[in-house]
Amino acid sequence: MVPGIQEKITVSVVAGVDGVDRIALQHGDGSETLLLNLTPSQARLLANELVAAVNKVAVKANLKSGPNMWRQNPGDSQPRLARAGV
Repeated sequence: MVPGIQEKITVSVVAGVDGVDRIALQHGDGSETLLLNLTPSQARLLANELVAAVNKVAVKANLKSGPNMWRQNPGDSQPRLARAGV
């Protein structure tokens, strides 16, 4: 994988050999391809975990850049509200 270039991820529904549909995730193409065949319950669990992880990253990014951060600088030992009267 080349830094800065996003590779394609393909999601599709495929029929399993046992007659049960599966969710197939394919990442990459050519010589380096990753293929995951998941049951619907496995895919649902993965989707929930992905959403939770993305939300954590978004909240963390917003806290780092938000104007109302609890501490002004990493080295501050007191919350900003405690220093408001100073």
